[in-house]
Amino acid sequence: MLSIERRERIKEILIRKKNVTVTEMAETFNVSTETIRRDFESLSNEGFLIKTYGGASLIFKKNITVSQKVKSSIMREEKRQMAMHAAKLIQPNDCIFMDHTTTVYELCNYISNMPLTVLTNALPVMETLSQYSNINLCIPGGDFDPKSQAFFGIETIQYLKRHCFDKAFISCTSLDMVYGLHDSADMIAEFHRSILDSADVICMIADHTKIDRAAFARTSPLDSIDMLITDRQMSEDWRNYLKEHEIQLIECGK
Repeated sequence: MLSIERRERIKEILIRKKNVTVTEMAETFNVSTETIRRDFESLSNEGFLIKTYGGASLIFKKNITVSQKVKSSIMREEKRQMAMHAAKLIQPNDCIFMDHTTTVYELCNYISNMPLTVLTNALPVMETLSQYSNINLCIPGGDFDPKSQAFFGIETIQYLKRHCFDKAFISCTSLDMVYGLHDSADMIAEFHRSILDSADVICMIADHTKIDRAAFARTSPLDSIDMLITDRQMSEDWRNYLKEHEIQLIECGK
């Protein structure tokens, strides 16, 4: 395994476990402890982790980004559960928007048999849904971002503003009750803002790790969404807040 591949795997494990040891990673990848220490040093320089005695811990930074490949391998079952609940909201012949996030991508597995119009900026969604003749697939232009595997930019936003949707399914980097929705970069926040006024229903799909956190770019207040689907039960404070702001809550887990 190349060092770049191993470091991506270490990122995946750290996001899941939050803490790892040098010995544990050396055994996992069948390499020396010195090799793992060099990996930790490289990831520390990226700002992804902090080295600890005998190991490393994940750092949550507001502007840190993770590749789609790593994101897609994390919390797979939770994403499937949330996507299943989101799919129940979709009716035949709906016109829907799906963003580029790996959580929303899971919807592809539950809507392929329905007659739909789907607009998306996500290359993986395009590749998957283009196989089905019952789906009218609409694709905006724009600048392709390899890390997100998606299209962004002025051309993308202009295209979106010319269209309306029955439902839009989006995710975010994090959300809190003070500032609302956050994204990891300005271009993604601007892109998501262009969606919020274009759909009858805005459905936010966000797992519990995104709750009560902030990220680099503030996208919009929470009351810009109509529905929140998450994988665990929310606190009483959150339930009261969402009820007060007339945001429907769907909790998929315990």
